[in-house]
Amino acid sequence: MNEKRQINHSQRVGKIANLVIFLGILGIILSILALTVSHGLAQRGYGFSYIVLGLFMMGVGYGIRYRCAYSLYAAVVLFTVLSGSFLFRFLVCHTAYLSLRLALCTWVSFRLFQSLPSMRALILTNTFPERNNRFMRYFLRRNVNDNPQ
Repeated sequence: MNEKRQINHSQRVGKIANLVIFLGILGIILSILALTVSHGLAQRGYGFSYIVLGLFMMGVGYGIRYRCAYSLYAAVVLFTVLSGSFLFRFLVCHTAYLSLRLALCTWVSFRLFQSLPSMRALILTNTFPERNNRFMRYFLRRNVNDNPQ
């Protein structure tokens, strides 16, 4: 009863692509808020450079979604470098915010490393990652049920 549901290669790569795209969008939103409204976010490192980084994350995420192995490798390198940067800054500053960002980047790096064999399997079988996500399925199912014709 308490068995973990196995996910296939296309679902694993699709989920990691959605995660990287989401983190890119989140970084862009936080950077825009830092540039316009919040001085506290600007002090935490968000700004114009993080907008560029967020756009790069989104581009890499869409590259993963369209089965480009180089995009997955770039995402692995990006999040590993970000993890190292946050580790160094955490060792210097010891703030809870940096520990949260370090934990998030380390977790994403781990998930990206796990998806490398899945991406190879998708390339060998000439299949694409799954583009659906559970939130869109929920909203689409809800709209169909709300508007019977």
